[in-house]
Amino acid sequence: MTRRSSGSARLIVFLLVAGTLSIVLVAYTILHQPPKYPADGDHLTASGPDRCLACHGPDGKRPRGGNHPQNNQCFSCHERV
Repeated sequence: MTRRSSGSARLIVFLLVAGTLSIVLVAYTILHQPPKYPADGDHLTASGPDRCLACHGPDGKRPRGGNHPQNNQCFSCHERV
């Protein structure tokens, strides 16, 4: 394989990887849905983070899991059903 062929092969591989990564990122952005919260009586009256954290705070009856972000801006991610 000549030096020129090696450079062309690297460029093609790079373009394929970059193109695939771009497609995956665009698809994730388009298809990703924010988490919804239940349409029960407790959640329908939720009007702010203080109300959410009464149950989902560290001392609440259903605290947030370990993988949940610890910010208190619930409605920046969650939306009503």
